[in-house]
Amino acid sequence: MRNQIQFVGDNVSIGLAVMCLIHCIALPLLIVFLPFVSKSFVQGEVFHQLLLGGVLLTSILALVSGCKTHSKWHIFSFGISGLVILSIAAFFGYDLLGESGETILTIIGSLIVAFSHLKNIKACKQAKCCSSTA
Repeated sequence: MRNQIQFVGDNVSIGLAVMCLIHCIALPLLIVFLPFVSKSFVQGEVFHQLLLGGVLLTSILALVSGCKTHSKWHIFSFGISGLVILSIAAFFGYDLLGESGETILTIIGSLIVAFSHLKNIKACKQAKCCSSTA
């Protein structure tokens, strides 16, 4: 059960981190070409907070589950640092750094989170604690 939670959680978290990246990079272009997007749900703070909530939940579950098995807690620490960066970007980024700074911080946090999950998957496979078909 723990292996399945870790495997699914890692993959969902990677997907959500990639969604953050796409959102930050593509949304400004969409607003230029499709101005009605600026009033949509994906532009609002609620969307950002829901996305962050999903990333936090799945990341913590997957990283803890994987690290309990392979004992490489530096992977967990690295992932948590990415989650902290994402949280700062979501709640304080715009006020502290402006729109561009918030976007850059979100991209950095997303990359760290995705990379930590890839390392978690690799460590689990090396420890033979989970299979790719779990």
